[in-house]
Amino acid sequence: MVEVATVTSKGQVTLPASIRKKLGLRKGSKLIFLEEGEGVRLLAGEDLEKRFAVFERRATEINLTPRRLSALAKEAKDRLWREHYANRR
Repeated sequence: MVEVATVTSKGQVTLPASIRKKLGLRKGSKLIFLEEGEGVRLLAGEDLEKRFAVFERRATEINLTPRRLSALAKEAKDRLWREHYANRR
């Protein structure tokens, strides 16, 4: 599905009715904008909350503590940094 909307001078956009209906958006609904490359992905706030809930349940199941998660994130960041900059010499 492709829909087009126009940005107003105040930076506002009216989401097409078909999109609002598909995402179940109503007055007061929260939206999340995720930058992806050259574009932006739009998520309903509830979608992100559901994804975090799944992550939290899984973390509990495998006994992933905040300290261990932080260590894993640091390891991944370091590895990605090395991979990215290794070819720039």
